[in-house]
Amino acid sequence: MILYISIFTILFAGFTQGLTSFGFALISMPILVKMMPLTEAVPLVVILSFFTNTIRLVQTWRHIELKKISLLIFASLIAAPIGTFLLIYMAPNILKLIAGFIIVSFSLLLITNHTFPIRNDRVAYFPVGFMSGLLNGSISMSGPPVALFLSNQGVSKEVFRANITAFGFILNIVTIITYFSSGLVSPTLIQHIAWLLPSMIIGTIIGAKSIQYINNIWFKKITLVLILSSGVLTTYGSLKALI
Repeated sequence: MILYISIFTILFAGFTQGLTSFGFALISMPILVKMMPLTEAVPLVVILSFFTNTIRLVQTWRHIELKKISLLIFASLIAAPIGTFLLIYMAPNILKLIAGFIIVSFSLLLITNHTFPIRNDRVAYFPVGFMSGLLNGSISMSGPPVALFLSNQGVSKEVFRANITAFGFILNIVTIITYFSSGLVSPTLIQHIAWLLPSMIIGTIIGAKSIQYINNIWFKKITLVLILSSGVLTTYGSLKALI
């Protein structure tokens, strides 16, 4: 039963990733952590996310603004090892509570049309990238900070998906290396990945095909609702565990 639940979860998470180019961890983590320790679920999700980002990169590379996101990537690479350290030594629910609060706060602002466009957006890339790398290494949630920032800047769905995919791809590589060096990748974990990889690929491809039926306005709405929902669930789950 656990295997079937995991396969369906990864299938839907892959669909979400294919559609919006983020959200794989947002969908899969709340369910997977109920079936395995956080120190196993996080590497599993990050490694599977690497494969989804590889598929998306092939499809979206023409729209990547690499010069603009270079600082974002640099900052996230600095923070990813720190996030891995937090995963090992800090209480998981405290990490999730902090992340959930930040995600809910900013997504509510954007949903209610309280945007704060930054003219020189390169100034904001470092703190956004650092936060994203920190969350990716600790609780496998690199997407929300970058997604919220790009939504705030009002970029098109093509540029949004391309930039966040390129960012996630590079960050995944560095984070996976830190997981291997920290001993978090076990033979059992690799076996779980092999079982779940086909459903992830199928879901990602279906999601990518579906994007052509969604315009920019609805794409932004779907993105923000997805982020808000994940933040609420993350916050609720961590509070419930702490109280």
